[in-house]
Amino acid sequence: MPRVLIYSRRVLPFVTDPQNATQALGVLFIVVGFVGVFLPVLPGPIVIWIGALLWAIGDQFQRVGWPVLIAMAGLMVVGWGSNLFLTGYLTRRSSASWKTVVGAIVGGIVGGVLLSSIPVIGAIAGAVIGGVLGVLAVELLRSRRLVPALRSSRDYLLGCVFGQMVELFFALLMIALFVWRATS
Repeated sequence: MPRVLIYSRRVLPFVTDPQNATQALGVLFIVVGFVGVFLPVLPGPIVIWIGALLWAIGDQFQRVGWPVLIAMAGLMVVGWGSNLFLTGYLTRRSSASWKTVVGAIVGGIVGGVLLSSIPVIGAIAGAVIGGVLGVLAVELLRSRRLVPALRSSRDYLLGCVFGQMVELFFALLMIALFVWRATS
């Protein structure tokens, strides 16, 4: 075997062989899932877990087995759930209604779609701006007062930021666990 191939297999054995489409698809899902951590409309940790499962299937569960996938599933639930909880909790803390949360979701989707022509950053910025504007619009319609509407928008934004940071932390843990097992 050529020296470069031996070295690359020792250092990066999780890099897929061209013949193994399942592993390549798994790596693609993991990358898309990581990007999804930053996009409110794509459940990043879930996509990362599906990618790890696909990779494990392609590897016939030799390096990444069910115990690792179960541990990753636990990290996925905690990471994704904490993001949803923090965003909802901080938004509702300012006495916003459930309609406000729906407004944030709809605004985030619309904003993300409208600015999606700008690669990656446009969709992220659009989703955040759209979510904040959705909260502001619903709260203005509901309470007809600017200060409480602005407070709800601020709390929604804080919830998004803290939730995304926690979700990013757990997504990085998932990826680190996957890479550790896939390279050992």
